[in-house]
Amino acid sequence: MNEQGDDDTQLVEKFGTLYTMKNKIAKGGFATVWTANPISDIEKVYAVKVIDRNIVKEKDFKSVFREVEIMKELKELPHVITIVDFLVEPQNLYVVQSYAGGGDLFSRLTKRKQYTEKCARDIAIILFQTLDDIHTKYQIIHRDVKPENLLLEDLTTERIYFADFGFARKITDKGLKTRCGTPAFVAPEIVLGRVYNQGVDMWSIGVILFMMLGGYNPFSERTEDLRTLFRKVRAGDFTFHQSQWKNVSPEAKCLISRLLTVDPNYRHTANQALKSDWVQKIDARTLISNNLSDSLTVLKTFNGRLTLKGAINAVRFAIGANFWNNECSTFSRGPTRLKMNDNAVNAALILPTKSKFHDEYELLGKLRSGSCATVHECKHRGTGETFAVKIVRRAKLRPSDDELVLNEVSIMQSLSRYEKYVVQVLDFYEEEEFFYLVRDFMSGGNVFDRILKKNKYTEENAKELTKSLLTAVQCMHEAGIAHRDLKPHNLLFRSEDGDSQIKVAGFGFARRVHTPQSLTSRCGSPTFVAPEILKNIPHDESCDLWSVGVIIYLLLVGYPPFVKETQVDLFKQIRTCDWKFYEKDWEFISPDARELIENLLVVDPEQRWTTGQSLKCSWLQDGATENNEVDLTSSIKSLRDRRARLRQFSSPVQWQKDKSSPVDSSLQNNGSFSERCDTAEAC
Repeated sequence: MNEQGDDDTQLVEKFGTLYTMKNKIAKGGFATVWTANPISDIEKVYAVKVIDRNIVKEKDFKSVFREVEIMKELKELPHVITIVDFLVEPQNLYVVQSYAGGGDLFSRLTKRKQYTEKCARDIAIILFQTLDDIHTKYQIIHRDVKPENLLLEDLTTERIYFADFGFARKITDKGLKTRCGTPAFVAPEIVLGRVYNQGVDMWSIGVILFMMLGGYNPFSERTEDLRTLFRKVRAGDFTFHQSQWKNVSPEAKCLISRLLTVDPNYRHTANQALKSDWVQKIDARTLISNNLSDSLTVLKTFNGRLTLKGAINAVRFAIGANFWNNECSTFSRGPTRLKMNDNAVNAALILPTKSKFHDEYELLGKLRSGSCATVHECKHRGTGETFAVKIVRRAKLRPSDDELVLNEVSIMQSLSRYEKYVVQVLDFYEEEEFFYLVRDFMSGGNVFDRILKKNKYTEENAKELTKSLLTAVQCMHEAGIAHRDLKPHNLLFRSEDGDSQIKVAGFGFARRVHTPQSLTSRCGSPTFVAPEILKNIPHDESCDLWSVGVIIYLLLVGYPPFVKETQVDLFKQIRTCDWKFYEKDWEFISPDARELIENLLVVDPEQRWTTGQSLKCSWLQDGATENNEVDLTSSIKSLRDRRARLRQFSSPVQWQKDKSSPVDSSLQNNGSFSERCDTAEAC
């Protein structure tokens, strides 16, 4: 035997002289995982992954060494699986690690008889603390944080360990871009193939925390189709269903919302999560009283269903590193892993499952154009029905605008049961170059244009429009949605016939309100925007009621309560609530109408009337006033005279996000905010 052979013989014998194999606990295409006892101490139990070197490709062989090096770096962390030994032999690689025999996190949780929000917080704190160390002290990203990679030490304790660092990498100055992870837990920037950093782990933790508290995955509770899942992830579209979240504190929901933020620049870090109100300020006794047994029941069903169908098993999207996305991860306890490559992901992101838009619809005349979208009339080739389609050119979209389009579609689809009050998205096509949003064809125009065409206009007309508007807004708010861009241009009529029934459109800025005062982006149309948005104060659906107040004022006298020559002055007027009823215009209008406006145009959102209070006001009750037939035709003339000015200050804007700037820096000059890509206003 040659010299190399002698060395090999020594290597072959080395593992067997140190450890005794016991039970096989997992098997993959390239590796098997066993329990083993060290010969020096047969009471100890380790887990050993045995990797067949004859099958592993060179690049995957290097990945093994990379994982080992990362685990060695993290060896001192108390909640990371410890690497005990790494042996290289001619036929096999042996990775010896501490053995976590207690199962994964969710399997263990579902065996609990009692479960409270305090239990969930205790687990979350450990996860946050460990990730804070991994991210900041060691500059490492895990990239596959999910319940089956959070293991329990044994069946008698609940000591948690992070496991499976096969996808983990050191953070580089340029960030990382490889698509990897698990679909149900993967961050939107990974789905889109963008450069990313530690924030992807925090997104995954947000999903896990959502499931720990609510019992279901925020993005896949009703679907396991990758295309639908990815679309919801990219839009950040999730809902805290009351049935499962009634016993969860608002602070927990607020933290989850900060973790499941699509823009990674505004997503909470682990350190910020540890400083959140949920972690720092809620008394333990309060959380103990929040019983989550109902969520646990749902989690049992959800976890069992997903495990059975393999829906949350890891997916390595990149073509490379096939070893890690074959049948078994480092210590995977689930079914066979799904193989996918970039082409497969792109297909799920872009290519439609059904025929393309032009196969189903024929484009007719152009109705309106925006900076990156056009609206056409279209006809369904099969039924001959007429619709409107918004066509968004994807090449002109910024990454944030891509999210806005998907969010708009998702929110409008969730309002489908309010067909009478909300413009419906009837079909949606996501193709490589364009988004196509097929919607109701509202041939009657908007409220603004309808009023201008009238020869006679009375307070009764304004009253009926107000009732319809408030009812529509009430429906949206009951569904947990804030519109944030209510204005006459977004209130449409189905046809030329009838003046009272309107439908709400323009959902480009709409967002789900998960907890009170949980919205932070500064957006809206200057004339109609609420003061809390201008002041950069967290807001919620109450901002819509301010806009309603402005609209009612405009409907009655033909001009808004806030009128200035520049946007700087306009914003200052709104922030200070500097408005009044000019007697020459209001002397014949019902006092009850004034009362409604006075209770809507209130700076403090807590004191502002809700839709329920507004609909019960005296003015809107049948027969409650004697002024219904007061002629407001002069208001039409005023509206015509101010038409161009109103249009100038009715275009939607979204202010630049700047964490470091003073609260009102965007009000210092007209150029400090930017018009958003015109995808919603083009409607």
